[in-house]
Amino acid sequence: MKFHELFKKKRMKNGTVREFAKKSGLDLAYISRLENGITLPPRDSKKLEKLALALGIKRNTDEWQEFMDLAAVAKNELPADLHDDARVAKVLPAFYRAIRSKEMDEDELQRLLDLIKDSGEEK
Repeated sequence: MKFHELFKKKRMKNGTVREFAKKSGLDLAYISRLENGITLPPRDSKKLEKLALALGIKRNTDEWQEFMDLAAVAKNELPADLHDDARVAKVLPAFYRAIRSKEMDEDELQRLLDLIKDSGEEK
């Protein structure tokens, strides 16, 4: 699912575009462009959080994380919580090669697998 698809799905559960615009304090045209994939999610984390909360997405839930991750993907960014993680920075080159179907050496593969395992256990 893409960010704008999730946004629209959640917004529709919250009434019309007009109702949501009023509730969130955001411009109706902006919301329409956002949910149709014309406008990227906001770069300002406070504005993105405001959107999530207006949609009824609760902080520190899987749904919150998915919303934030899809926003980062839509903006071609690394999710904010991973951006400054030194462990992630070490394995990203191996990850990029893996998704490009290039060979990885054993150490790089093991670091990638360990990072994935560690991040899953921390939740």
